[in-house]
Amino acid sequence: MRKLLLSLFLITTNCAASYTANHTTTINSIRIYNSELLYFYTASMPEDSPCSGTFFALSDNLTDKQFDRYYSMLLAAKTTGAQVTIGYDNTESANCINTRPYAESLRIH
Repeated sequence: MRKLLLSLFLITTNCAASYTANHTTTINSIRIYNSELLYFYTASMPEDSPCSGTFFALSDNLTDKQFDRYYSMLLAAKTTGAQVTIGYDNTESANCINTRPYAESLRIH
């Protein structure tokens, strides 16, 4: 179990899309809706995102393996209270899902 948690802390997961900025914060809550979209609320949101949402979303284009990896990392970060760095796109052409910024990468500190 310790090895699993340690490996989760050391893994950085990236989506296929690129990102242009990072935001460091903590995870407040995680929600999965019937549409299988995963949203996660953070202690703070980036001010430079063109998306106006109050939480991040995971892309619905992730493979099952990528989704599971993100979900595991989010659960570990929420459970331990560890800081995370979230990569996102802060350009004017950034993709948003229902006004929420996509999390393009996730790193646990």
